[in-house]
Amino acid sequence: MLRLVLPAMPTHWTRAWVAAWACSAAMLWGHAQAGTNPADPAKVLHLAFPVAETGFDPVRVSDLYSNIVNSGIFQPLVTYDWMARPSTIVPNAAEALPEITDDGKLYTFKVRKGLYFSADPAFKGQKRELTAQDFVYTLLRHIDPKNKSPRVADLEDKIEGFAAARRQAAKEGMNYEQRHPGIYASDRYTLHIRLVRADRNFLTLLSGPSAGGMAREVVEAYGPEGIMAHPVGTGPYMLDSWVRGSKIKLRANPTYPGFTWDFKPDPQHAQDMAIAASLQGRSMPRIGRVEISIIEEPQSMWLAFSGKEIDIVEMPPSFIEKALNGQNQLLPELSNSGVQMYRTVEPDITYQFFNLRDPVIGGYTPEKIALRRAIILGYDVDEEIRVTRKGQAIRAQQMVSPVIPGHDADYRSIVRFSPLQANALLDQFGYKKDARGFRMHPDGKPLVFSIHSLTSSDYRERDELWKKSMDRLGIRLKIKKDKFAELLKQGKTCSLSSFGLGWTGASEAEFVMGLLSSKAIGQSNYACFENAEYDREFERLRVLPDGPERSQVLRNLYRIMEVYGVLGLSSTRIRTRLSQAHIDGYRAHPLVSNGWQFMDIRPSAGGEK
Repeated sequence: MLRLVLPAMPTHWTRAWVAAWACSAAMLWGHAQAGTNPADPAKVLHLAFPVAETGFDPVRVSDLYSNIVNSGIFQPLVTYDWMARPSTIVPNAAEALPEITDDGKLYTFKVRKGLYFSADPAFKGQKRELTAQDFVYTLLRHIDPKNKSPRVADLEDKIEGFAAARRQAAKEGMNYEQRHPGIYASDRYTLHIRLVRADRNFLTLLSGPSAGGMAREVVEAYGPEGIMAHPVGTGPYMLDSWVRGSKIKLRANPTYPGFTWDFKPDPQHAQDMAIAASLQGRSMPRIGRVEISIIEEPQSMWLAFSGKEIDIVEMPPSFIEKALNGQNQLLPELSNSGVQMYRTVEPDITYQFFNLRDPVIGGYTPEKIALRRAIILGYDVDEEIRVTRKGQAIRAQQMVSPVIPGHDADYRSIVRFSPLQANALLDQFGYKKDARGFRMHPDGKPLVFSIHSLTSSDYRERDELWKKSMDRLGIRLKIKKDKFAELLKQGKTCSLSSFGLGWTGASEAEFVMGLLSSKAIGQSNYACFENAEYDREFERLRVLPDGPERSQVLRNLYRIMEVYGVLGLSSTRIRTRLSQAHIDGYRAHPLVSNGWQFMDIRPSAGGEK
């Protein structure tokens, strides 16, 4: 089983050690080359998303698919080595990993010189270099209340002065001119970040597109809504055109410097070894354009891949038998045609959340808790895995995926599928049945439980399972359909009664458990759960080192979630991704959502001259 861990962070890194990291930055980017992006515009990568994007302001969006695009456009200070197992943080826009001083509280970064934003009218014809101040501005945007950043709960208690600045901004507006004690640039390329306390996971917060450097003049030129359609970064790609919910086109950013593919794969992983052998020494990026279609129907997605209209597909579970045999091996007709498979257990968790502010199922009184717990007990997760996932998932016993540090292999949930127990619980707390066998509230009013669902056909199977499960309990079920982006928007305002979601890409247990912190309401806490005990235990989790005490805190958090009936845990997904024969070097990284700059298209498909 793959374990994803980060290297232990010493509280003080010597200058010699930092200098060594500067010399070994090739672990991420290979050997950097001077000059412009070497990508070939004739090489076009065709992809598809199963749900629509929401926009491309990395500070404001939280959905996976928008951030896949953002990961190609924006450069954070650090990222993860493309091939290392276990996953290892390495420099990106920074020259090296930071020097960490003051007992682990002060991080000093040197921003790489010669990184330029893609051209934009906001720069008034000038070539605009990425500087340390751009990272100051980006991180301050997260605590600006008007941006409603989904990462604010992760950042405001970690960086010194952020919590106070956020409170002040809520009253007076954000002051971007004021020097903040927790983040500032001492010169054009030197960035300092001071933490409230030493933090084991801080660097991981700086590794994604949400921490990518943004130019203030661009954000202010387009405004809060306009910037969602005008992302301007220093990464390998830039947005070329966008038809919302239909088509996203990107092209290589001409200002992005090239690098030589020179990553070191795990010798125990044969597939990664083969990828490294095929790409070693190539000037990268190779792919000049990326075109993404939104294809919500699984059948249409599979037909598009079968017809070679898209180059890579994450196999929809409902069509898994079109690709794999009973032993999860690629079918001969695909392997003989050169189709390649990359299969992984994901760092994700899927769940059904229940809104604690909903007038029907919300609340903290015993009868409301009993109602939610009965609903969870009455839903058959094993049947969901068998019917809708086609066996391509592992039943979740806890919120942390088996491949995320902090997973407790010995933990077993107190929740078991049991319609008998669920019905007994409803009877005990006064949810009697009417003459037609439907449950009523304890006050005698009809009980109608509403869930929200997507419009695509693969969700119809899941809707049917929910209907079947609630029929067993005598609970009327109302299913409300909408688009994913719209549902996310409603969820952030605590307007959804119940919806099934997935959380992926977390590098450590802390970032999963933060989903139910009260500070994340309006961001990622769609259940709108507020519980003082949970918040206290979560704060302990954030500061405790690995060991029995930390493991017990995680167990306490799981139990609180289960007792209050906040989430109905479903599964961790097993992903099967297929790539066409002409795609060279495709792999799925557990924590990096975008690898376009590390792949190639063979001459037979694109025409390398």
